[in-house]
Amino acid sequence: MAARSVSPGAALLRSSRMFSIPNPIPASPGDYSSATKHHSATATIPYPTHLAITTPSTSRINGDWGFKRPLPLKTTTKQTVPLVRVRQMDSTEHITDFQSASDHAMTLKKFQELNMSISMPAARTNGFSDKGIIARLPTSVFEEDGDITAIGPEQAQATESNRWKFKGPWLAGMTDGEFGKWLDKSVRPRRAEFRAFLKGVYAEELTKDQRKQATLDSLPVPPEVKASDITEPQFIDFLRDIRQDRLLLYRHVGRFLDLAPLATESKYIPNMKPLRPQDFDRENPYSTNGPPITHPSAGLSYLRTPNFMDNHPIYGPQKYHPVVKARVLKPAYVSSGSHEPAIGVAGFVAERASDQKLFGRAITNPRAQSTSNLELDGRGGHKLYYQVDSATIDSSGKVCISVSDPPQNSMSELVTKELVGEDGMEGDVYTDAMKDDSTEISRNLRSNNAHRKRPIFGNRQSYGLGNTNQ
Repeated sequence: MAARSVSPGAALLRSSRMFSIPNPIPASPGDYSSATKHHSATATIPYPTHLAITTPSTSRINGDWGFKRPLPLKTTTKQTVPLVRVRQMDSTEHITDFQSASDHAMTLKKFQELNMSISMPAARTNGFSDKGIIARLPTSVFEEDGDITAIGPEQAQATESNRWKFKGPWLAGMTDGEFGKWLDKSVRPRRAEFRAFLKGVYAEELTKDQRKQATLDSLPVPPEVKASDITEPQFIDFLRDIRQDRLLLYRHVGRFLDLAPLATESKYIPNMKPLRPQDFDRENPYSTNGPPITHPSAGLSYLRTPNFMDNHPIYGPQKYHPVVKARVLKPAYVSSGSHEPAIGVAGFVAERASDQKLFGRAITNPRAQSTSNLELDGRGGHKLYYQVDSATIDSSGKVCISVSDPPQNSMSELVTKELVGEDGMEGDVYTDAMKDDSTEISRNLRSNNAHRKRPIFGNRQSYGLGNTNQ
């Protein structure tokens, strides 16, 4: 049966972004070491691959989601959040294959509530900046020296230690089979082009050497050496020379193929040719684990810095950001070799700060009991408050969140508990501070509330969070 023809206008609308669903992006690369491990089949994948579609409540009742056939009410009306992802518009059974998309959509909303900025990997900030000053942690991915997306051929070499986008692959992340296919398809057919590239490099070196010698001898500046002026014996001697200098050869190959950087330059320093100068730029932040598959922010947050001040409705500007309630997903169990607990924050498994990992195992630490023992009585297990320090995106597209214990002298945890009315706290921070005249918060509260006739306690009702009639 021949397909029904459509008008050019209808065909244009069907192929436009307004009326068509974009193709799904490739899934995250799998871990080859996980073949013998058991994982949940319903676990959330690292990042979404399909478009999330929603519909108003009036259309949801009728099963209308904007497709040519309605979706079943028995499945879609049970979802708390009306979000679906379509895996196949028309299957062989002539049905729409879909599933709920609330996992990634709600995770995105929870992450945005943290008001966190995406920062560069830690390798970027452990060194010195261009001005010789120790770089501060963390560094945003939207800084001008790292957010490099559109560059010309003449800027590729100058920005290779800063940028994250490369035309070539990251060789350390390829298997033997992938590497062999890449050599046969993309490298071996470009032998003649690579020889022409090396001739241009050799011509530039000869030009610099001749002009340097002319300056020392007080002679006129010689003309520029062109690649066509180089004879075949000269070029063969040049190839023999760079083959003995692995560091120089790897740099030429990497710049020709525009390969993602590798952190292997230091081990070739003993094999460098004497009296040959080399420029060592700062290490690329993605040389250890590979460049990201998308923009380093992944579109999760467009904040450039976390250096802003939160304003409390009663206590005024706060020194620290509000702490976040985290869940102990898996406690530490030394017998099985798991020395670190799994902490869940906003739908992600976070990692604690390195300086607090050892302290967290101490018996005297009151938080160590919650992270070492399994809670069976309370719903959801142990829950602790943590301060979110930074968030980064690794090379596979996963979100890496770093958390730490709240500062000991701060009252951020108490203020957060008072705001949500947790543990029966009804203005305890306010009352205790007003009783103690020696603390700084007491003086601030007295000055800020001198005009009030009676104290205003901070809880869900006073903040208007418990009013459902509005």
